[in-house]
Amino acid sequence: MSSPANLLLIITVLVFSVMYVPQPLAPILTQTLGVDAAAVGLLVSITLVPMAIAPLTYGVVLRKLPALGILRWALIALSLSCLALAWVDSYQPFLVLRGIQGLIVPACLTALMAYLSAGHSPDALKQVMARYVSATILGGLAGRLISGAVSEVFDYHAVYWGLAVTLLAAAVLPWARAPVKPMNTVVPSLQGVIRAWSIEGNLWRFIAVSCLFFVFAGFLNFLPLRLAEVQPGIGPGLIGLVYLGYLGGIVTSLNAKRIAQYLGGSNRTLKLSMFVMVASVASAIPLGTWGLFAMMWAFCLSMFLFHSLAVAEVNQAEPELRGVVNGLYVTHYYGGGVLGTWLPGYVYDAYGWVATLGCLMVVGVLGLLALLKIQGR
Repeated sequence: MSSPANLLLIITVLVFSVMYVPQPLAPILTQTLGVDAAAVGLLVSITLVPMAIAPLTYGVVLRKLPALGILRWALIALSLSCLALAWVDSYQPFLVLRGIQGLIVPACLTALMAYLSAGHSPDALKQVMARYVSATILGGLAGRLISGAVSEVFDYHAVYWGLAVTLLAAAVLPWARAPVKPMNTVVPSLQGVIRAWSIEGNLWRFIAVSCLFFVFAGFLNFLPLRLAEVQPGIGPGLIGLVYLGYLGGIVTSLNAKRIAQYLGGSNRTLKLSMFVMVASVASAIPLGTWGLFAMMWAFCLSMFLFHSLAVAEVNQAEPELRGVVNGLYVTHYYGGGVLGTWLPGYVYDAYGWVATLGCLMVVGVLGLLALLKIQGR
């Protein structure tokens, strides 16, 4: 890949890092901001709402604009929002600023994907998008690790100071001299959406994907609070390390096709992956700190294997519908994440860890039942 493209993948890592900064800080934020688990969960879920609606709405505004111009100004805006968060010590302004970041991030990612995917052959495009997906996974890991480590030494304000400077620097990197390419985003029609839903098996896959990310995002969002319960005094640095299971997710995402062939096909592997996720959540009920660290590897391996295969499955639609299908996939994916990072917080506050895991397992079983409805193409 060209030097500008590699720089843009680094920016992808940085943008995804911003999204998940609050997760390892949950125990600190509940005390510092004086809120409960549901309110802390909302700090993540509010950034996922625009991610869910962007594929069906942002294209109306952005489709004719230059991708790199949008990216430059979005990075500057994201830097300013981090600068503001570095000064915040109360919940309401923190929540509003996180909501603003949620509006900016989809513009960044849409511009990144538009540039990275333009002008490639189908085979080359698969390779590029595999690297992009790996960059998003690495970004989710980096955001959690860095915020935990920096907060361990300083406090969470220092995390946002660092991100503000880094994002501003990213806005003036040499990628700005890359060839200008339009966003070319899809503006879906209602007829196209209905057709994409009606392709055999896709509606059930979309439902399963919503359940998948509900379980994944929900577990990861409230895991830091559980770690603070089982090991009082645990620091954000150690909490951040629990997300190292993401590294296993990178391996499975890059080798998903090979793994599916070994396990007997994509549909079978999707069902197996969902089952392993539900079983992993069930196994977490009695686990202590180090057991939860180990469990996270199986959890992330199965999640990202499912995610990579499901994207490939829905992309078997006819070419003129692929933009709509991909948009619906992202909407269902992040829609599940919005609910998963927020609603289980009320269960956690009222009934505790075991009940929260029970809620997640019920949703996971619903996703598995949706997969069983697929009869194949």
